[in-house]
Amino acid sequence: MQYFEELDLPKFTLYEEFNSLMSSGKIHWYNGKQDQICINSTKRDPDNFLLGRCSLFYDWDKSYTDEAGKLVVPRRQPPIKEKNFTYLCSAFKGTQFEEVFNILNSKYKVGRIRIMNSQPKTCLSWHKDDSTRIHYPMKTQDGCLMVIEDEVKHLEKNTWYHTNTTVKHTAMNASKEQRLHLVACVLEEA
Repeated sequence: MQYFEELDLPKFTLYEEFNSLMSSGKIHWYNGKQDQICINSTKRDPDNFLLGRCSLFYDWDKSYTDEAGKLVVPRRQPPIKEKNFTYLCSAFKGTQFEEVFNILNSKYKVGRIRIMNSQPKTCLSWHKDDSTRIHYPMKTQDGCLMVIEDEVKHLEKNTWYHTNTTVKHTAMNASKEQRLHLVACVLEEA
């Protein structure tokens, strides 16, 4: 794999199931912030689908601007470990998300499996991840792109991709609609 590798895994209609779970109130965004929902969690907090959202090391929800105008983002104490996300949250049991959880765990040792929302006209910072990622675009459209090093790619809806995000990369949504991807952190192949 250079940066993007298509995977031969079953196709799902996760976007429709996601909307059904949201409409029923079984899952929701954190305080209205439409960012991430984790389908799995830890033994200590097995049904907390919001625990795995955002950084495991920094607590962005407690960030503030100091007197000098500098952004301060405190570290989580203690940090949460990616390898501890082994429990499927009960809101996702009996759904296609449970099937995805089982398939991914049969082929890889995975950490968090998140539904990640990218708002219209936004871009992530240029960064590196600690592990590769598997992406499954649930909702995407023209203008939604992923850039890894110097390669730019639109990830097609309902297609599995293994991405090398251990190098510099970003994702952008230059469209006028939200973009939703299911993203799994790959710790190692099974």
